Amino acid sequence: MIPKDWSGINIKQFVQLYPTFKIGDMTNTEIIDNKIKQLSIIKGISLKEAELCTTIEANKVKLLMETELPTRIRKHFKINGITYRFNINANELDSSGYVGIMNSIKDDPIRNMHATMFNLATPVKYSWLRAKFIPYEFKPSEVEERMEDFKRMPINIAYPIGVFFLNLSKNLIPVTEDYLRESLMKMNQELKETKEDLLSMDGQ
Repeated sequence: MIPKDWSGINIKQFVQLYPTFKIGDMTNTEIIDNKIKQLSIIKGISLKEAELCTTIEANKVKLLMETELPTRIRKHFKINGITYRFNINANELDSSGYVGIMNSIKDDPIRNMHATMFNLATPVKYSWLRAKFIPYEFKPSEVEERMEDFKRMPINIAYPIGVFFLNLSKNLIPVTEDYLRESLMKMNQELKETKEDLLSMDGQ
């Protein structure tokens, strides 16, 4: 079955589909082969089986590829029965979390999209007593498996937060530089004042 929109495509499929998006320099034969590959990925079948698919299915794939990727951010979502919340506030990201995310996108941001999404998300459980979602942490032994779960995340959830974070990270860089610059100036001023205090004590 060919999905009507991106909610029917998960991260694992999107990673496989991504190289097929650019068709500018392809010949007609290469474009046809590219469509067969897209059918194979979307339907989870072999290339030989995809070659036997109908023109109607091929047209549905074409329509899907021409559909704009979603932009609405969903803060809460479920994967494999577990509820998560995205940390869309930069202040909620500690230094280790930020470094983990940057490491997952520096080599291959598309292929490592599931790892980025996992690092941006926090597992939560709803507390009826507090009437809100309460965050918790996975056991270290669970982390790898839970991260793999994120390959099932629908791209309509992953893509908007991915774009948001990439823009956020670009804005955070100058902020971080400003903070370091101010810290250095403050430290130099404190050293200067300490030196002056020591000199005044020597003069007494």
